[in-house]
Amino acid sequence: MILVSGNGSLAKELVKLSTKSLSIVSLSKKEMDITDEFKVSEVIKKYMMMPNYPKYFVHTAALTKPMDVNDRNPIMSVDTNIVGTANVARVCDKYGIKFIYISTDFVYKSYQNSSFYKTEVKEDDRVKPSNKYGWSKLGGECVAQLISNALILRCALCDIPFRHAVAFDDVWRSSITHKDVAGIILKVKDEVGTINVGGQYKSVYDFVSKHQNVKRASGSHITPSLNLNIDKLMDLIDE
Repeated sequence: MILVSGNGSLAKELVKLSTKSLSIVSLSKKEMDITDEFKVSEVIKKYMMMPNYPKYFVHTAALTKPMDVNDRNPIMSVDTNIVGTANVARVCDKYGIKFIYISTDFVYKSYQNSSFYKTEVKEDDRVKPSNKYGWSKLGGECVAQLISNALILRCALCDIPFRHAVAFDDVWRSSITHKDVAGIILKVKDEVGTINVGGQYKSVYDFVSKHQNVKRASGSHITPSLNLNIDKLMDLIDE
């Protein structure tokens, strides 16, 4: 299994799960810049010539933090989250490597000022991103949908340790840690299609405060609430 974005939180958690039966190799941006189509092709070609060639490619690289970087640098967002995804997907399709695309719950239509919005969104529900980050990740999803052996994971990832001094108590999401998502990826890696990946629906403050001390704040005017339906995921990992 190959990962790109070796310094990212999810990549680090996945590498911890590497075993003799499933070796997990993490590549840094220096080793493989996804915006360079030639570099992507050359690196993956090199790995395909090895006896234990990769069967899976987990695409964790993205222009993500801070999220508004996609608003300030929309062309960089296109180059990384859409064109970069296409570069990787194209080569994976060429060599028959399973393409696992890490997307986000921000691709769904969400609701401002609705912290107690209870209706769950399913994988086949309407998508309408509320910010440019969501739109860029949806663009990457479109790429993944065009190749046959691909899996899209719409994750409600939340950084732990939390990066901010305050957490919103009026924004509710189905937050989940990078560590938990890493374990889920290995359980569903042979699936195709789209799967929501998240945890219990609760306020961001309630989620973060279980892991560290943080102050409460209001943020419904900044970030919308969204409740992921994870029935499909639970059915798969409970099998």
